[in-house]
Amino acid sequence: MARWLGGCEDGVDLSLRLLEALEAVAAEGSMTRAAGVLNLTQQAVSGQIRQLERVIGTPLVERRPTGIELTPAGEVVLKQGAALLSSAQAMVTEARLTAAGRPDPLRITFKAQSTAHFMPAVEAALRRGAPEVEVRPIASHTLPDEIAALVEGRADAAFLWLPIGDDPRFTVHPLLEEDRWVALPPGHPLETRTALSIEDLADVPVVGPRDGMPEAVVNFWFIDPRPDGSRAIFGPQARTPEECLHLVAAGHGCWIAPASTVTYFAHPKLTWLPLVDATPNVLALIWPKHTANPLLHRLLEETRRALDPLPTATT
Repeated sequence: MARWLGGCEDGVDLSLRLLEALEAVAAEGSMTRAAGVLNLTQQAVSGQIRQLERVIGTPLVERRPTGIELTPAGEVVLKQGAALLSSAQAMVTEARLTAAGRPDPLRITFKAQSTAHFMPAVEAALRRGAPEVEVRPIASHTLPDEIAALVEGRADAAFLWLPIGDDPRFTVHPLLEEDRWVALPPGHPLETRTALSIEDLADVPVVGPRDGMPEAVVNFWFIDPRPDGSRAIFGPQARTPEECLHLVAAGHGCWIAPASTVTYFAHPKLTWLPLVDATPNVLALIWPKHTANPLLHRLLEETRRALDPLPTATT
């Protein structure tokens, strides 16, 4: 792939590699760690940053006791540079696909209960606009499954719930908010209520997946710690919604889930109640930065168009 963006007035060309070096330094906060990410030496990365500063004509980074931080000019270069990197990659990929005469399939990983109310319409719109496009849905169960599919190149994009932890590898596009609801086991003392607060769950174990999840993600889903500083009680782990529902029905605790889950999974034994004071769930479309598939922005546009007439998902 061509790596140069043309000549500057002072005769120094701006290489995309210099922008990649700044992006890595900003993400890692360290020349040494950025070098590890880029498979370069620390001296090489430092040299690239100095070269970029000469091209721009002003310092872009500052060394502080807590690590390297960007200057205001560095923030501008980082933001605009990310757009340049993405555009350059999209240009090369689209040209290759045009030469090949057909687009690559668009592989999307998703959780069916989270996307059933809009994804079929999105796929139909993509087919109408580009009949040659093949959409390949890839069902997943947990955040680690979705992230692994993106990182390993088995998927181009993912519909998933935020947060995803501190991961600078992805472009994140929030799409909608959903209230949180609680599944209670049969005969639970709280099942006669019309709504619940976080305080009501103080003594109720919470089931759900935890292994392989970033700590911040677990804390969000299990609401741990609670607003009063108390800790959540962790019940048995489960990977799939069906496993979570089974554990709740068997009396092992409650399950906190987005509102769309309530309407997608019917269960004859459980009671679902809204959790009125919990932070809403946010569904997002994400893909790796500088991704090679030019169809992703069309996917984002069609998804937003499909969701535009829809209210915030509740039951």
